[in-house]
Amino acid sequence: MAAAAPAAARAPEPAAAGPANFYLNLHQCVYNNGSIIYTNLLPNTANTDFNTGTKVSSTIASSVECKSGAGGWSPQPVNSAVYNFDRFGKNDRYLNLHQCAYNNGSIIYTNLLPNTANTGFNAGTNVSTTADTNLVCGQVSGWRNDSVNSALYSIDLTGRSGRYVNLHQCAYNNGSIIYTNLLPNTANTDFNTGTNVSDTKDTAVECGDPAGWRVDTANSAVYSIDLLA
Repeated sequence: MAAAAPAAARAPEPAAAGPANFYLNLHQCVYNNGSIIYTNLLPNTANTDFNTGTKVSSTIASSVECKSGAGGWSPQPVNSAVYNFDRFGKNDRYLNLHQCAYNNGSIIYTNLLPNTANTGFNAGTNVSTTADTNLVCGQVSGWRNDSVNSALYSIDLTGRSGRYVNLHQCAYNNGSIIYTNLLPNTANTDFNTGTNVSDTKDTAVECGDPAGWRVDTANSAVYSIDLLA
């Protein structure tokens, strides 16, 4: 797969008159306990010490916001970042979420952002006037792209396909690995999430039930973004 461009996304254009919370600031926080990596993008998991600053806002966040972690876990700044865009599709209709899962034989690292400092792992996530058709992930020595757990999901930000973006984050644990998935359409279907665009705001996270893995419920949640208000 082609390597993702390391540069940050084009900055959203400032909003004129309109809704107060024009931007979505998508924060990715990656934590490490010395042997396991855990990726979180949501601000509302039950494991509050690991929550992120993801939110809708009237301003563009200039730095990533991560809680400090707990129990021997600490943030990994090189893999953490914030990605900002106009959540109403005013300039770019589609949010193309590229999820890239990397495996080094003992760790699965999930990255969805195109602008971390660890550029070799960056994903092709972007906002655009068109829906992407090809997944873009990096190529890193010592790591392989876990293609079965990587996927592309395009979201229409205009509200024409549904009022709410319901982002379901599912963290799976097999005792030695935590694998975070946000997408509903990977080839590894037993791990897929309930992420969707709908006229209904989801109230409960939807995760798979893969053999040999349990859902880390404290690290799994759903976060709904209203595209019309």
